[in-house]
Amino acid sequence: MTYTTEIIIDRPREEIIKVFEDSSLLPHWQRGLKRSRVISGKEGEVGSKRKLYISIEGQSIKMTETIIKKNLPEEWHGNYTAKGMESIQKNYFEAIEDHKTKWTSYSEFKFSGFMKLISKLLPDIFKKRSVLVQQDFKAFIEEGKSVKTN
Repeated sequence: MTYTTEIIIDRPREEIIKVFEDSSLLPHWQRGLKRSRVISGKEGEVGSKRKLYISIEGQSIKMTETIIKKNLPEEWHGNYTAKGMESIQKNYFEAIEDHKTKWTSYSEFKFSGFMKLISKLLPDIFKKRSVLVQQDFKAFIEEGKSVKTN
């Protein structure tokens, strides 16, 4: 499964990248993120791995993020693995005006086991989640609205 999402954010690209890279701010725009920790490599660098603990729709998910490409401020790519799922997220940041940035995210998912069934029954939930993450990021950086619940 592959799809693309994009959003225009009313902030300069440099400001967006600063927030995007600050792991302490992740819970404010990554809905359901309970905690995260670096498990190998240097935080924020290509090859580093981070364990993410997420609660979505009452389900607890442990996911591993690996940074696979970092060419900021233009692009940042990550690989995400969890039980029954692997995803590559390619994020591109384009300055379209002095104070506006377009964030385009290309998502590719591969499923196995039970997650393969979920992806067939509810294919839209993955794209809706990606759109929601971008909307939450926009609300956080533009208006200071946090999704943090704990």
